[in-house]
Amino acid sequence: MSNTFKNVVLVKSFLFLLIVLWGGYNTTSLGIKSDDNLITDLGNLLFMVFSVFYLLNAFFLLKFKSLGRTSYLPLILIFIVLGFISEVLNPMQINRDYFYLIIFYLVSPLFFITQGMVLSMLISKSFREKFQ
Repeated sequence: MSNTFKNVVLVKSFLFLLIVLWGGYNTTSLGIKSDDNLITDLGNLLFMVFSVFYLLNAFFLLKFKSLGRTSYLPLILIFIVLGFISEVLNPMQINRDYFYLIIFYLVSPLFFITQGMVLSMLISKSFREKFQ
């Protein structure tokens, strides 16, 4: 069961990286300058810091550290809140190409499914003992 958990965490992290790369690709392909959105660029900085913490959390989960278990749900909630806040403050202009179709219709739903899988494994009794 621990191998399954590790595989799901790795897949989730890879999907997260694909989503982040898509966001960066979108920004560069549309030629958006950070000088134009100086006030709302704080959202990009927050998301960059969040991304580092999210990937560190994946490392802690793979090593079965209790910090990874306790910080996982708050990071999921922060991800959702950051997504809504950034969209309200600075709506994303999306280049609707094949990369968008793959990320939006395949990768993003799989990412949320794997997040739920990890969360359900973390809540189970057998995994609570591994993180002590």
